[in-house]
Amino acid sequence: MSTLLQSINDLIENISVTDRQEANIEASFENLKTSLTKKESELSVKEVFLNGSYERDTIIRPLDDVDLFAVIDESEYCINGVDPKPQTVLTNFKNYLNGLADYKDKVKQDRPCVTVVLSDKNFDVLPSLRKSGALYIPNEALDGWIFTDPKTHSKSLSDVHKRRSYRVKNVVKAVKYWKRENKQNIPSFHVEEVAINTFNLYDFTNYEEGIRLWFNHAEGFLSSGKFKSYDEYDKVKSKIRAVKDKLNEAKKLNDEKKIAEAKKIWKDIFGKEFPVLDKDEAKSFSESLSNGTLKHHAATGLSTASGTVLAASKGFYGKIL
Repeated sequence: MSTLLQSINDLIENISVTDRQEANIEASFENLKTSLTKKESELSVKEVFLNGSYERDTIIRPLDDVDLFAVIDESEYCINGVDPKPQTVLTNFKNYLNGLADYKDKVKQDRPCVTVVLSDKNFDVLPSLRKSGALYIPNEALDGWIFTDPKTHSKSLSDVHKRRSYRVKNVVKAVKYWKRENKQNIPSFHVEEVAINTFNLYDFTNYEEGIRLWFNHAEGFLSSGKFKSYDEYDKVKSKIRAVKDKLNEAKKLNDEKKIAEAKKIWKDIFGKEFPVLDKDEAKSFSESLSNGTLKHHAATGLSTASGTVLAASKGFYGKIL
């Protein structure tokens, strides 16, 4: 049987963006950037850049939102020195993009941004403005602008990623996948903040240890202010605590060489993209099932060595679990 570490590595590979997807995102970004910066758009966009999970290389598949900042020329919007109303700017962006053939009927406002819905991904276009060199974005109430510093966050993540042998971002991907599969309302950037704080303090040698460390220390680094309500914050903490206990149990089982039992716990936590078998094992088991030599043991699961013989079948045609 493949090791627990091999299965975790396969999980990360299964949820990571492919080279083809990256090329597709870049092409779509360039098209959108060109549209936003055209003079005839009358949006007065002077700078466009990617940020968020794609730019930080923590995005997972299936693809979700790709964040894009569109920095407007403040002088073109301000009246008598007063900042423009965020809703006015968002409406301008939405109406312009919705009027283009490439994006017709694919644009909606999703506060505090405008979302362009494409076939395989969404772009969240975030109008922003610079004042005295600082970057500001619409607040949730859309009645003003708030300071943001995405590049400092990206640098902090990249620094700890480099210091921890370039493993941190894959740990973040695994946690983001867990949160998506379990519908946990922890903001994605806060998953990264917890990782930065955790791995500034702790080193790790493999992804099992890294993911377990994130869950072991997340409670201490979660901020209630990053959630919509304290109740939501408390529910996420309880869920993380439960996963922490399960991962520590799996670690104990794996140390005792009870690999199948340890994998079952990880499968329960991470779901369909966590492979219990590798491809060679799946092929071998399929052949054994065909010739009637595949067995099942309560403790170790499927085996060709020991356990109760399963009824012969023509083979395995489903997805590798």
